[in-house]
Amino acid sequence: MEEENLIKKLEEASLPEIEIPSHKRKLKRVLLNKYFREKRNWEIFNILRKVVPVGAIVIILIILISNNLIFPQYSLAKAKEIAIRDPQIKELIEKGAIIKDVKILQDKAYVLVQPLAGAEMEAEEIKTGLKTEGEFLGALAEVDLKEKKVSRIEKVTPQFSPLAEGEKEKAKEIAENNPEIRKIIPEEAEITKIMPVPFSQLRLIKEKNSVRVVPEQIKEKRVRIIYELNKNQWEGEIDLIEEKVGGVKFLGETEE
Repeated sequence: MEEENLIKKLEEASLPEIEIPSHKRKLKRVLLNKYFREKRNWEIFNILRKVVPVGAIVIILIILISNNLIFPQYSLAKAKEIAIRDPQIKELIEKGAIIKDVKILQDKAYVLVQPLAGAEMEAEEIKTGLKTEGEFLGALAEVDLKEKKVSRIEKVTPQFSPLAEGEKEKAKEIAENNPEIRKIIPEEAEITKIMPVPFSQLRLIKEKNSVRVVPEQIKEKRVRIIYELNKNQWEGEIDLIEEKVGGVKFLGETEE
């Protein structure tokens, strides 16, 4: 048999159809669901078309799209603009803070202001109503979008991760094996406190009726170690994740 005749016979050959009953039922169900869903959508559209003019429907669609895509971005930008105009927020930004996060909840916006990553802002240098002891962790401003003003500013509550006993021992071991610490802190000085350091970088999450400040990186783990000798105090910071010393400083004399 010649090759051309063989090809022709193969092309004309009919193959038996193979169908699995379960596959046919599944396919039928999918097609019916798709048909009824599309039919229902067209029925709703036809009802709207009879009651509402086509031009009005187009306008409604444009408004819905705008509300979902344009207005939220506009609200975020507006919230930042209002916050920056507030004297207290303006001062924080001038001292090195940034607007870290913004969340919109109904007619309110919540603006998180924090120091830049790695920057230190001592609270006593800040002349706002947020003045506190120690390091400034951030502020949460509530912006009234209707009144276009900051209605409330509150200090960010420190976010801690409790230390396990094993983590305290690990911090001691890192501190004792680090030569840089003993260049500043005398060997006779004793460790009197080991405390968790608040998370440095935060973010906002939106819940049902509120906005909450939470850590940005859960894996961050730093501790402060306090040394004492003859009424003098020193402080060392240990990064338990990187297993290194972040810094050492003299705190001064303890109070009687």
